[in-house]
Amino acid sequence: MSEDERSKSPGREPDRVEVTNSRRLFDQSVTAWLIGQGVRYLNAAGEQCELAYRYVTELLQRCDADLLETARDLIGAASAGDAPLRWCLLRILGDSAGPQAAEYLVGVTLERLPESPHDGCKGARNAELLVRTMAVHALGRIAGRHPEVCNHLLNIVGQQPDRAILIEAVKVASALGMKEKVRAMLPKDDRWVLDIRQVAYQSVSAEPEREDGKERGFAPPKRGPLYTAPRTPRCASEEG
Repeated sequence: MSEDERSKSPGREPDRVEVTNSRRLFDQSVTAWLIGQGVRYLNAAGEQCELAYRYVTELLQRCDADLLETARDLIGAASAGDAPLRWCLLRILGDSAGPQAAEYLVGVTLERLPESPHDGCKGARNAELLVRTMAVHALGRIAGRHPEVCNHLLNIVGQQPDRAILIEAVKVASALGMKEKVRAMLPKDDRWVLDIRQVAYQSVSAEPEREDGKERGFAPPKRGPLYTAPRTPRCASEEG
């Protein structure tokens, strides 16, 4: 089965955002068009695209009057299965919106997750978890610019959402200086989350386990093609 056929299989989330298929979605207004450009550059690589994305979000900040309403309409118009597009729209909202978007992001975060525990790592539940954790981080980005909305993160922690969402909310709230407030809200069994540290990957190193004195080296694969691009690992449920 080809990659395109697999991406269209029932119950399988696409691995990428197909902006071309959603172009009409962004033709409703100038603000919608700018958001569409943000999606485009967010999914492109290179310094020029990163710079263009920053310019787009700066322009969107000037559209504050209708940015939230437009983004909300676009997220609502995106199909339920298009989690990557909704993820991108929430990221753009976090980079561009003002404090009035906080309540909306809390609502997205606390939306009920689909009941599909056995559909594998590519299933709807995991895709929706990514959307909701992005809503948490989008709220954190807004709180970084507008500290008056920080308490909305505490509201999420207090609702005790799914463990994956709770962890992200605790991390974001702690990074914004609310660690002790979060500690007081968490049940004792969940306070281990506060010990999770975020560090730059450059500062992480692994100690070698071998003690035979032999020099460590790289053994190339014995079979299969050599890949220069990252590949998505297959789920256990897809094997065989």
